[in-house]
Amino acid sequence: MVCQRCHFMRFYDTALNVIVSPDDYPKLMAHLKHKVALILLLVDLLDFPCSIWPGIMDIIGHKQPIVIVANKVDLLPPDSRGFLHRIQKCLAENLTSSGIPTKNIKHIALISAKTGYGVEELITKLHNIWGYKGDVYLLGSTNVGKSTLFNALLQSDYCKVKAVDLIQRATTSPWPGTTINLLKFPILRPSGWQLYERTKRIISTRQQVEAQRRLHNLQLKENNAKNLPSLIGHIGMTFYTKTPAVNADPFSIERKVENPRVLCGLDPADETYAKSKWCYDTPGAVHPDQVIHLLTTEELMMTLPKKLVQPRTFRVSPNMSLFIAGLGRLDYVEGDGPIRMTVFSSSSLPLTICQIDDAAEIYDALLGSKLLGVPCGGSSRLSQWPGLKVHSRDFELQGCGWKESCGDILLSSAGWIAITAGKDKRCRFQAWTPGGVGVHLRCPPLLPFAVNLCGSKVRRSPAYRKGKGVYLK
Repeated sequence: MVCQRCHFMRFYDTALNVIVSPDDYPKLMAHLKHKVALILLLVDLLDFPCSIWPGIMDIIGHKQPIVIVANKVDLLPPDSRGFLHRIQKCLAENLTSSGIPTKNIKHIALISAKTGYGVEELITKLHNIWGYKGDVYLLGSTNVGKSTLFNALLQSDYCKVKAVDLIQRATTSPWPGTTINLLKFPILRPSGWQLYERTKRIISTRQQVEAQRRLHNLQLKENNAKNLPSLIGHIGMTFYTKTPAVNADPFSIERKVENPRVLCGLDPADETYAKSKWCYDTPGAVHPDQVIHLLTTEELMMTLPKKLVQPRTFRVSPNMSLFIAGLGRLDYVEGDGPIRMTVFSSSSLPLTICQIDDAAEIYDALLGSKLLGVPCGGSSRLSQWPGLKVHSRDFELQGCGWKESCGDILLSSAGWIAITAGKDKRCRFQAWTPGGVGVHLRCPPLLPFAVNLCGSKVRRSPAYRKGKGVYLK
């Protein structure tokens, strides 16, 4: 049975306002402290550490093994060779500062639940690390991709074959808090021969996958294919086969189904599943540092990137401000000369550069217009907007040369800005976001060489041309 909320989201693009509150989320997950379970902690690579729930270890217990699943890697532009290893290293350092002990982290996986990249490798790791010791829980804040990964695992070798067609897929949407209850499917217990057959299938399809990736790289080199994801994958099913229709004409455009089977769900008390281990999709709560719960549907669609993020680079002098739509502002307060700011955000969000002294006046004048983009709407909408507040602390960075960024300044859900300055040049920044929350400094930066992807500088403008956008071998 599909609930009313999912029905409205699927067919009418309307979300009923039911969200798990941050106060109720720890109570909802408190039972995990007393269970033998593996935690798949999902992290949004476009919004971390803001997508890592604060005090997550106090909620799940300090003895639970954790596999970190970093999602949406397909939206990050490759900036050089080995960029995936650097992303993994940057994520590991931020996890330590978020209070997750290294001893609990069994593996860090970079995946794209949407394109399938890395999902097969994740399943193999789950078989090797955890096997069939207990249940598996997908945890994370809103919009990190838990339900998308749940659906991908449901249609893979991780789910029992008999249950694939009996379980309703999880509803996915850009609205925060789509999942408001526990969804589950039975995990396939991998025996020796099954692991062998699965390995044979993966090896046999490896050449096909590599050929697809080479074709994809050729498409990326075309000027009209810059919005393609940089990483794609394939999720196969070794033991699942569809029963062919008897006496069916393969060239017929008519589709006749005799005695259609009703999807009646799955009975956990059935002897087939009574002793099974389960994989759970859990609700997500809005992180205190996230601002997506302040946005309307139209604003959400503009703010959340759906295509490969194109870095935008600018030359900024001291005493200048850069706005990411109306969602964030970064002031270059003082420093040793001009620097480069490389912005990673949705291409639908306009960028504005001005003097710090004029920033407040310009923000008030352009708020609600197309020049700032988000928020958008009339006076009633703008009256509900909290406005930008300065973060409680300043950030100081020291440059390491014009070919490499020295740090990232994250502005919550709006995106982040990579700072590039001359060798040993010092610079100080002030950040503004709604409520003054969700501002973080990442050192080392996530994509330190993305500044080299820009083109030549536009004459009489602080902007650089887009250039090639991605690093191509």
